[in-house]
Amino acid sequence: MRLTSSYAVFRFQPGEEGLAKARYFTREGKAAEAERAYRAAIASDPDLRAGWLELFELLRHDRRFEDALDLAMRAEDHFGPDAAMPRAIKGAALAELGRTRDAIAALEEAIERDGNLALAWHELAYAAFRAGEYARALLVLDRAFALEPHTDTLMLRGHILRAAGQFDAAEVAFEAAEQSAEHDVPRREAAREIAATRRAATFGGKKPRQFTARERTFADLGAVLLDPGADEAAAPAATETARVLSSCVASLAGLVDALGWRPAVTSGVAPGDEALATAVAGRIGAHALPIAALDPADRPLVVTAWNGGGREWSHHLARLERWKAGYTFALAQAPAVEESADIIGTLRLSDDVEAHRQLVTRALATPAADAAPGREILTLARSPLARWRSRLAPPGRA
Repeated sequence: MRLTSSYAVFRFQPGEEGLAKARYFTREGKAAEAERAYRAAIASDPDLRAGWLELFELLRHDRRFEDALDLAMRAEDHFGPDAAMPRAIKGAALAELGRTRDAIAALEEAIERDGNLALAWHELAYAAFRAGEYARALLVLDRAFALEPHTDTLMLRGHILRAAGQFDAAEVAFEAAEQSAEHDVPRREAAREIAATRRAATFGGKKPRQFTARERTFADLGAVLLDPGADEAAAPAATETARVLSSCVASLAGLVDALGWRPAVTSGVAPGDEALATAVAGRIGAHALPIAALDPADRPLVVTAWNGGGREWSHHLARLERWKAGYTFALAQAPAVEESADIIGTLRLSDDVEAHRQLVTRALATPAADAAPGREILTLARSPLARWRSRLAPPGRA
């Protein structure tokens, strides 16, 4: 299985020249343009297997699993019922949809058709992993790696071992993936997983399925989650959301004080974040300034009402990384965001940004009293592996 981010390092195979535009758009993060280019390439040459596979991965990456399944069915119609590849991606789509038994059956049928198709073995390992069959997943993954040694296979091995609580072995797998990666994107992904594995190993031997929501967030992102209802799977009721947000702002003030951060300035990432920046500044005794006026000597606290991983957020986070100074807070954050804030209010809100900003306005209008952070929050925030500490470390040190 090949990540769309890896295409830049693969030499074009004969007949794949028609995928150049689609691959370019994929590398540039232009998913809609990439999808149109892939579909055009497939329409022009329906026998182009790489086009089907790469479009499938694009849809999968965007979590469009129903569309991915539809694509697999179309591939099966074109290549015929005896072809292994369409059955393999069908099984992969079913696994993503949570239909793991159907997925395993489809992937076993793909392997019956072509026992040397590494993709089918890899996806069977993934489906078994999703089904909780870790031992079987690892055995199947050995076969996939023997057929086609690949970074993705090493990454999946790391995920399986980590889920099983075998943190040392998982770290070895992720390190191997990092060393074997030939492209910056998978290399960075492997480095993130190494850091996540090290954080997960700090919770007294607990397996990831036993983590609290705050422990899980810390392991995955190195971030501290404030939400008082963090362990509740459902989003807060509409009548409760403003109260939850208000309590997160109140907890932030107490945590900043407990950690001794002492930022001199707070700034909002976007114009709509100004009210939040002003409210936070008032609580922690800082000044609110436009983000363009920041200086590393201010030890700035950069805040946003919603972190959806946009370009502005990435730009200012990168600036703090270069400065080796400052802190970040997102009152709410999308669960899939990789560039996390140091402190997150909640992960349980939808990505309706406009509705969210209205709730933030209500929350700031009815402020909660400052609250001392709970023991779990303090323990995570003070960890030497917390995200904020890695930014402030001197160059060359973890």
